[in-house]
Amino acid sequence: GNNNLGITVEPLTPDLAARAGVGRDTQGVVVESVDPNGPAAQAGLQQGDIIQQANQQPVRSAADLQSALGKSGNRPPLLLVNRSGQRIFVAVPLK
Repeated sequence: GNNNLGITVEPLTPDLAARAGVGRDTQGVVVESVDPNGPAAQAGLQQGDIIQQANQQPVRSAADLQSALGKSGNRPPLLLVNRSGQRIFVAVPLK
C-alpha cells in the first residue's frame, strides 16, 4: 500500500531478507518503490531499503508503518532503516 511517505512497501520474508544480505530472522518491511517526488526520496530512502522501525515501533507490515506514522503528529517520522546490513536512522520531513 502507499502512504504519505511516497513509498510502497512489502513484508520482509526470509527469502527477501537473505537476498538483501540481512539475517533471515530480520523483521521489517522492504521498500518496493520510491516516488521520486515524495518525501521519502528527499530523505534519501532507496528501493530495497528495509524499514525496521518507525518512531521506535517495530514495523512488520504496511499497516504497522501507517499506524506508527500516525503517531508522529507534526514531527518528521524517524525510521530505522537497514541498508545492506548497515543500520541508519532517517527522518522523513513530511509536507
